[in-house]
Amino acid sequence: MNTAEGMARVTQVHAQEVAPDATTEMPGAAAPGSGAPEPPEPARAAASIAPNAPLPLVACVLGVAGVILGITVIWFFAAIPVGLVSVLVGLVARARVHTYDDSRASSRATIGIALGCVAILLGITGAYFLPRMMDRADNFLGTIQRDVNQNVNQVNNGLTRDVDRLDRTLTRDLARFERDNHRDLTDLENRTAATMKALEDRVQKDVDDSRTSAKRDLASLEASLRADLRSARQDMATADSALHDWVAAIEARIERIEKQLGL
Repeated sequence: MNTAEGMARVTQVHAQEVAPDATTEMPGAAAPGSGAPEPPEPARAAASIAPNAPLPLVACVLGVAGVILGITVIWFFAAIPVGLVSVLVGLVARARVHTYDDSRASSRATIGIALGCVAILLGITGAYFLPRMMDRADNFLGTIQRDVNQNVNQVNNGLTRDVDRLDRTLTRDLARFERDNHRDLTDLENRTAATMKALEDRVQKDVDDSRTSAKRDLASLEASLRADLRSARQDMATADSALHDWVAAIEARIERIEKQLGL
């Protein structure tokens, strides 16, 4: 608010000094309605161009430089001496303003003083608040770092506990799985052995039954064959005697035929 009021006041003073005075007459100018001849054009141009006052311009430039330095973060401390020099030069220029032909000297000196005060204020404010802001920023960053470290430690501890719990769970599950597999394999071996024993007994029984049946069949077959052989021998003996009788009858008939023929 002080900076804005100072700038407004400086602008008002500058406008009042620059504004032409309607009641003031230029020296050597003729009164209205007089027949005095006007000065030539080069003379009027030379009279209208006034040299710039150095000290007010230096004060204004130093004030602007001090404000620019004050609003920066790094060079704010340089705004205090630059602002002091701007105020001093502006005060000296205000004291010598009546010796300058430049109509803007007073306004420039006033602007330089105002900007120098603003630069000093900015430098003092930066020197006062910046270390505290840096301390607060460091404290804030330290707090964030501590919170992050604490959270990381908590996460690491939680992960370690979870990994240990998972390891114990996997070990217990693997042991139970091994016991179950061993029991299942033992049961499978026992059932397989019992099944093989039952199958072997059944096969042995079937083989024994087959042997008994085969022996019985062979005995009955042998008896049948012997009976058949005896029957065949009897039939052969009967056929042999019948054939012998038939041959003998044929031979006797042949002899009778020979006798009848006188052979």
